[in-house]
Amino acid sequence: MTNAVVDRVLSTLEWHQPDVTNAGPGIRRLPTAAQVMSRAPGTIDSQASLFSAWGLLHGEHDRHLVVIDSGVRPIGVLDERDIALQWPPGPLGAHHVPVHTLLRFRTRPRARADDDLAQVAATMLRSREDALPVVDEDGRLIGLVTIWHLLEFLAGAPGCARQGRPESAPLGSPEPD
Repeated sequence: MTNAVVDRVLSTLEWHQPDVTNAGPGIRRLPTAAQVMSRAPGTIDSQASLFSAWGLLHGEHDRHLVVIDSGVRPIGVLDERDIALQWPPGPLGAHHVPVHTLLRFRTRPRARADDDLAQVAATMLRSREDALPVVDEDGRLIGLVTIWHLLEFLAGAPGCARQGRPESAPLGSPEPD
């Protein structure tokens, strides 16, 4: 029911792309995916077992694992829920299921490093994903942007400053000198 309300409200809004050509000097532009992404996301080879993926998610403080192929191109992103919902029966089943099988029928949304946060958010909404791999021109993984990165930016949270980025000011406000 909540999604229906959000969809109805969003469909009544008129979305405009910002016209950066007419933006005056000192008007803040949205940061890019490369500016807010995690530069060292948790990764796992596509042939690794489900059990290994579970161990990586619980061994680190990562919420997501990027499944990559041998060319370091992302196949998809997994979280604990994805793994738990596909956990096979039996004590050894998870040792024999490769993680790429969990991604068989899923779309493969991704962001480019130079996509601004509005483009990243739109991709997340369209694909109903809370994390997107960020890729270079050759499609290789360079980072991961999550819904938490977007929220930190919008809230001007200390997480932005922690990673070497200045805390954000409201959009449209002049940049500090």
